[in-house]
Amino acid sequence: DEENESVDASFAVILFPKEEFPLAKAYWQHSGEGISSRMAEFCLDRFATAGANIPCGHSNGCTSKPGSKCGGFHKSGNNREFSVDKSELLSKDDKDTNVFLEERFGRNLDLSFAAEAKLALRRRISGKINESSRDASNSSGHTAEISENDVYLYPTGMASIFSAHRAALEVGGNLKSVCYGFPYVDTKNILTKFGPGLFFFGHGDDQSFEQLKTLLESGEKILAVFCEFPSNPLLKSPDLVGIKKLADQYNFFVVVDETVGNFLNIHVLPYADMVASSLTKVFSGDSNVMGGSLVLNPNGKRYNQLKETLNKQYEDIFWAEDAIYMERNSRDFAERSAKINNTAEAVAELLKESPLIKDVFYPKFNPSRKYYDRCKVKNGGYGGLLSIVFHNPKEAQTFYDAVVTAKGPSLGTNFTLTSPYAILAHYSELDWAESFGVDRSLVRISVGLEEKEDLLNTFRAGLAACNTK
Repeated sequence: DEENESVDASFAVILFPKEEFPLAKAYWQHSGEGISSRMAEFCLDRFATAGANIPCGHSNGCTSKPGSKCGGFHKSGNNREFSVDKSELLSKDDKDTNVFLEERFGRNLDLSFAAEAKLALRRRISGKINESSRDASNSSGHTAEISENDVYLYPTGMASIFSAHRAALEVGGNLKSVCYGFPYVDTKNILTKFGPGLFFFGHGDDQSFEQLKTLLESGEKILAVFCEFPSNPLLKSPDLVGIKKLADQYNFFVVVDETVGNFLNIHVLPYADMVASSLTKVFSGDSNVMGGSLVLNPNGKRYNQLKETLNKQYEDIFWAEDAIYMERNSRDFAERSAKINNTAEAVAELLKESPLIKDVFYPKFNPSRKYYDRCKVKNGGYGGLLSIVFHNPKEAQTFYDAVVTAKGPSLGTNFTLTSPYAILAHYSELDWAESFGVDRSLVRISVGLEEKEDLLNTFRAGLAACNTK
């Protein structure tokens, strides 16, 4: 009953000089710790009505009489937590036009279930990882099952990576990390801007592995290796077995972002101290909520230290409504993932056969497939993401314009997305990206839940448009 929904909200206000806004914006972008749109809407609505409902507690600068009400949040002399009845936020006339679409059609839950939703999410994640552990070819390398207490929830995937880096710094000391493979842009920014810096092995291939070995053999101490499995957008899979052996020998952490592969398809926990995921992607699928998770490996050499540090550092800032939507969306995660795997493989096969296309980047076709297969779950697939490069860059533009899918920079949505990835993510550094194999005309495709033959026909039509030019 919406009239009985309530939620506790705590917030803080940070003031900084206007000229420092770019620095603040960069922090929120890289760390992923900004306020979600649902929480922002909730707070803005509450602020609009706060003056009429909350006695003034301001100690400085307020001209209202003590104990009276005022309409502003200025120079507060105390920190307050308050419980809010959501029905107060909107008048009856405004509710239908101001609430989220899902709420209007009765698909939301009472906000008092937020704690239960978060527990369900942590149990769902730990349960699926344990299932993958039993079904993976590398299950002998990881025997201890994880519990929901080894799963930490965050408002975004970037926040989970930022948290892993922060915990590693506290436990391991002020050392540089290694960014292994071509990463999502904010991962590299986190390692560059927070702490003493990084070593960048952007190709993430066997040659990079030898370079990493040489660095360590020279006596250089590192904090951690951060990598994606597989990488975005080139879908390369690093040699996690080799990296784990080096980590054991030279005492550094391994942090794996398995968002693109997802823990239904791959089991990477045996080779990592921490595994980060963006739950925003295929785990949610509905493209209407953001979230992230960080999972600790209970078999890790410094598990107890990381656990103690995370428990001290961790703050639950995953907004109640977001958790409820995430829990609802992810109930059919396994079924959706299986269908996406099947369709994406067919799409990759189709595009690979086209004489117009020079390269198809997909875990099944990459030279690093042996490393992916080592971590692949028995009934898992190769994920829903692939990238293509045309022989003629102009044909890439024609294809992109002609193919009838949604166009956007995300991935893992229930609908197929096509993206000019390099242009969007690396517009100001295209030459640099190209030096690591990311062609400026690369087209990235995230496969959704459309019927397989319908989607294949969509891409056939896109290719046919190139032949008419």
